[in-house]
Amino acid sequence: MRRTPLIALLLATGLLTSAAASAGSVEAQKLTRIAIGYTPASITSVRTVETALGATVLESLPDIDADIVGATSGRAATVIAAIGSLPGVRYAQLDGRAYASVEPNDEFWDQEWSPVTTRAPQAWDLTTGAPSVVVAVVDTGVDATQPDLVGRLLDGHDFVNGDDDVADDNGHGTAVAGVVAAAGNNEIGVAGYCWQCRILPVKVLGSDGSGFNSWVAAGILWAVDHGANVINTSLGSVTDDLTVAAAAQYAAGHGVLIVAAAGNAGSSTLQYPAGLPGVLSVSASDQSDHLYSFSNTGAAVAAPGENVTTGVGGSYVTFLGTSSAAPVVSGIAALALSAAPTATAAQVTQAIESTAVPTPGVINGRVDAYAAVHAIAPSLISAPSTSTPASPPAASTEASPSSRAIRAKLEVRGRLTNRQRRRAYTLRTAVGLLQATVAVRPRVALTVRLIAPNGAIVAHRTGVGPLRFKTAVDPMRYRLVVSRRGSGPPISFRATVVFPDPSTLDSSRR
Repeated sequence: MRRTPLIALLLATGLLTSAAASAGSVEAQKLTRIAIGYTPASITSVRTVETALGATVLESLPDIDADIVGATSGRAATVIAAIGSLPGVRYAQLDGRAYASVEPNDEFWDQEWSPVTTRAPQAWDLTTGAPSVVVAVVDTGVDATQPDLVGRLLDGHDFVNGDDDVADDNGHGTAVAGVVAAAGNNEIGVAGYCWQCRILPVKVLGSDGSGFNSWVAAGILWAVDHGANVINTSLGSVTDDLTVAAAAQYAAGHGVLIVAAAGNAGSSTLQYPAGLPGVLSVSASDQSDHLYSFSNTGAAVAAPGENVTTGVGGSYVTFLGTSSAAPVVSGIAALALSAAPTATAAQVTQAIESTAVPTPGVINGRVDAYAAVHAIAPSLISAPSTSTPASPPAASTEASPSSRAIRAKLEVRGRLTNRQRRRAYTLRTAVGLLQATVAVRPRVALTVRLIAPNGAIVAHRTGVGPLRFKTAVDPMRYRLVVSRRGSGPPISFRATVVFPDPSTLDSSRR
């Protein structure tokens, strides 16, 4: 490597020239760390140049011919791009952080082999879910007093008794709900798959665990119209009921994913709705990634069929069957939607199916929570979070000038009726982060979308308000669209949007 160009480069890119900063000093801690790998032939000359310039070498890894150097604020991206293009430099990249995998402190965690098998703890490094993601449990109801489910339940409906009391008089639905969303890391009970997501209880089965197909169909329709992103159906029938099939088509047409248990008859024929097109069917696998003998085969994926989960009356139970496997997949789907809120049901399904571990007896394999979340939101791999993830980070971890730009606010009030089902507002932004909050009265299901000029959905939330999202925006005009789910009495909403440095702001309603 030639000496002169490298000296010029280091001076031009602002690599520190003060030799006073050491790896443990206050000054060094303020630097952006960059890992640079050199070829053995060039490492000596490069280090000589660094020393001559007084560049801040924070650490050296001679066994692999690498240095960790420090750059002043605002220069890291330039240094990486310039040094990385030089002959003799194998790589130049930000020195990222490693994080310990989340291992919850829940009482029965040591008995929960299911999330360990599916690499849920690694997925929790990326996201533990989002409160805006709603999973409908179409089942026997859910016990709202269960400690691990308190605060996770939305108002549901009972189609068995024709009221809004979704108390679980069987226990099956409460067990399903716990697999999906039992609170994790709270020192009690168990850890579900999506710690922050919400459960929408829809009671379609009675105390004996059975119900009419029409109730199942009505429950699916109700869940779609009341903000569900994912619908779990740990139930089934041996007959292809046309009413249920029509309800499943309705869900698919509204972008809602249905996850269904394959059945426990040891058959090669799936029960319904698992056997319907567009429904993500789930068989039950054991700790060796083989299907249980009772599990129906031929499903799209397999998932652990034995889960320690929530029971009625504050109890905890072992839940075995394809009914237990389906909510594993629903929980993973909810994690995926938390990580990628604009993803479609088809994209979530693709992420789950394409990353599954090959397993005999099913089409795609046994699900992998971490691989699915990483596949749908790869940028989260370097930015783990224990809560709702923000929009994907920019290429550089340093603050850009736009992040310090003047913030503007758009506040609008609107009214939605059965005739006027949506309202749209336009706004113009600079580069930076946009934050939106939409509150609604009465509390009913809404969908909020931020749409770019080319029609692409930049961000969206669906659920029972208030709805919130954050997303990175470019200098252009966007549309904020607020629409209602289902029909009913008129509703009022208030939207507040904070966004960066708009030189002109057009908040006219279309």
